Amino acid sequence: MPAWAMIVVLAIVFTAVLATGQGLYWAWVTKREREQAELLRRLGSGSGAEESPEAALFRDQAVDSVASALGNLGNNLQQTVRAADVNYSVGTLITRMIVLAGIGFVGGFLILGIPGMILAVPLGYLPLFLLQRQAKARLIKIVEQLPDSLELMARALSAGLGLSDAFRLVAEEMPMPVAAEFGRVQEEVRFGREYREAFDKMLERNPGVFDMRIFVSSVMLQRDTGGNLIEILENIAETIRSRFLFDAKVKAMTAEARFSALILGSLPLGVVTILIVSNPEYLEPLWTTTVGNGVIAVCLTMYALGTLIMRDMSNVEV
Repeated sequence: MPAWAMIVVLAIVFTAVLATGQGLYWAWVTKREREQAELLRRLGSGSGAEESPEAALFRDQAVDSVASALGNLGNNLQQTVRAADVNYSVGTLITRMIVLAGIGFVGGFLILGIPGMILAVPLGYLPLFLLQRQAKARLIKIVEQLPDSLELMARALSAGLGLSDAFRLVAEEMPMPVAAEFGRVQEEVRFGREYREAFDKMLERNPGVFDMRIFVSSVMLQRDTGGNLIEILENIAETIRSRFLFDAKVKAMTAEARFSALILGSLPLGVVTILIVSNPEYLEPLWTTTVGNGVIAVCLTMYALGTLIMRDMSNVEV
């Protein structure tokens, strides 16, 4: 490898290590700040709120020009951004993907040559992957916190409070992120929006949360036809908890299959790592010859497909 290429590689490695250290530090600082903000919010101090419900409401109503220009793809990306509840737009997400893809393209070419340019694909997808994981984790938290929120609403209604006050009580007493969702509904209704429109917006921000759809449908049906809303909320909360118990049993029964998938998925990587450390010349033809590059591409493709198949087989919908 030429001297200039070695210098570029070392500079990239140094920058990556420095950026990783900075990222871990600021992630720790952000976590501490969120914990303090959550404590202040639960104690009733307005200074602890990261973003006011009014600001969140106006942010949700803003039109993303980049998402609109991309059509269905842009709408899907915007839905993911809203589900993750982040403070940046689809344009920012695409910019991050393009920048990381460029870094992977140049860095892979300098380190591994032409076959290494394929690193642009996983690095470019990384911001979207992390955003999807963040959105999924947030939706899981909402589902876990929903039964307690519904029971709190039922107790508030039993005490004589109105529906809007019950939403406000959940926003004040429950942890994030369910407190933010109920708080936005309460603020939207306070600003003059109908309950149906506010509920539709809440469902748009939380796609795939079937329990929230049941809750919204039950409340709207009760408002249109009448009924005991307190009993309805208690029954929904009990149903959600029963499904959590069943889901835990399913995970326990499929633990062996998931562990087997983990072992089988990590076995090829472990074997390749051992061969590279013990005998580097043995695998050298894979990345120094055209046939070897083709073998690597085929193996990576089959490995990815096998991993996806094993993951789907071990996942059981509840």
